[in-house]
Amino acid sequence: MKRVRNFFPDSFFLYFYSMKKVFAAFAIFFFAFTASGQDAVMSSWPYLYPEFSKGTVWMSDGKKYERDLNVHLAKGRLHFVDGNAIKEANPGEIVLVELNGDQFTSLNGDIVKVIGDIERGYVAKKTSVDFQKLNETDGPYGTKIDAGATLSLTTLELTGDASSYPELLRNRNEGSSLPLKNDYYIVTGGKVLNASKKAVENSLDAEGKAAFKTFQKQNKIKWQDTASLLQLVDFLAGL
Repeated sequence: MKRVRNFFPDSFFLYFYSMKKVFAAFAIFFFAFTASGQDAVMSSWPYLYPEFSKGTVWMSDGKKYERDLNVHLAKGRLHFVDGNAIKEANPGEIVLVELNGDQFTSLNGDIVKVIGDIERGYVAKKTSVDFQKLNETDGPYGTKIDAGATLSLTTLELTGDASSYPELLRNRNEGSSLPLKNDYYIVTGGKVLNASKKAVENSLDAEGKAAFKTFQKQNKIKWQDTASLLQLVDFLAGL
């Protein structure tokens, strides 16, 4: 049974507790064969998955849509196929997305993967193009490759009706390799925090910082580990 949790004044998050066992079994198998573990994408295909696949989107107005979907990693947006065009969903209206056994939501205007949740919060991961690393990449003869020159405008400026799906498919194997990065977030009690010691400390008052110091002594936090971050979510929710 789907349940709505209102962590933020302006947004909602749906929990799929009754479906978790089914999704978990499928996701473990699927995870090894998707782009989830990749460290780069092509500028001509800057998407999380190698194909647009059938998925479901729940909107803030209560409507539900089934579309062929993918996540654009240079823009942090959800794209869908509409005829021969690729269009972009408004992230401010997205509550939850189910795609290829994964669940996504909109966070600070970006589409992020929900990688773990408990009653009082969740952990999210945002995979995106690492523009900083791209600019630091060495080119021929020791020169630096400029991101603006490397990235394909046709893929980075997908805005809707002007984007041709057949053209994108034809050119998907061209372009340059774009490095990726992962950012982790902790969401609980109306707060969205970067998964880092500094971000957590800055969100706490003096009493909370003291409690957090004790928590760290008792629990070695791994800042990119879902189980470890969920322990932190539970701790922060109890403050």
